[in-house]
Amino acid sequence: MRLRWSEAILLLPLALFVLLFELYPILVMAVRSFLDARGVPTLDNYLEILRNPVYLTAIRNSLLFATAGALVGAVGGTFVGYLAPRLPPRLHRFLLSLYSLPLTLSGLVVAFAFIVLLGRNGVLNLMVQRLFGLPRDVYFDVYSWYGIVLVYAFFQIPLMTLTMAAMFENLDRSLVEAARNLGARPWQVWRHVIVPVLAPGFLAGLSIQFAGLLGAFGTVLALVGGAKNLLAIQIYYHTSESTYDLPQAAALSVVLIAIIASVLVLLNLVERRVRASGGG
Repeated sequence: MRLRWSEAILLLPLALFVLLFELYPILVMAVRSFLDARGVPTLDNYLEILRNPVYLTAIRNSLLFATAGALVGAVGGTFVGYLAPRLPPRLHRFLLSLYSLPLTLSGLVVAFAFIVLLGRNGVLNLMVQRLFGLPRDVYFDVYSWYGIVLVYAFFQIPLMTLTMAAMFENLDRSLVEAARNLGARPWQVWRHVIVPVLAPGFLAGLSIQFAGLLGAFGTVLALVGGAKNLLAIQIYYHTSESTYDLPQAAALSVVLIAIIASVLVLLNLVERRVRASGGG
């Protein structure tokens, strides 16, 4: 179907926005990653990433953190998304409205809220210590890796819930009833009907969460500063005044984009195979 001139003109602002604020910055960043501080072409920025254990650790930590956070969000969001359509309509709408709220909050605000609740002198930690007579050095450490995963679950679970709740609501009940009438047991209905139908939506939600967590920055920075070595934090430090190295930051950014793109392509291939095998 060919676009008319009037339709093409309406798309022009979007095309200009994508060109100026997405494609152009990425292109400039990619070119700069192959230059040194004097503007001389070089591969040293990428070789430094392979040689420096700090950068390799940052890549590993980012992958592990994104995987853990995405799985927690995906499993938790799927569970709530399964329960939500079974609630009374008013409670269902209230829950989904409530779950939309975290997606509108700033990561900085959420970080400080968790510090107030679960910091070393946080309200919840102090309450648990007094209730069970625990010593002051026994508390939930929100500044640890599992603490950071918990904080990001505040965003990820609602995001996945909104996706999976819609999937469960739109699930064709006639397929489930047909399987039951044919004598399928509950676990067989889930294995052969529900899971294949929901798998594409689950993988799509998982990919969105994983990509977002790989670039996690603001909330982590507010919680622990540079105490946790993540790729996004390394990029930030190479653009600050004290350790300013823009070509190295550009190279790290290109690596981050390449990792995200590779993971998204891989998950997209898995999703297509699931759909082709009868999942949608």
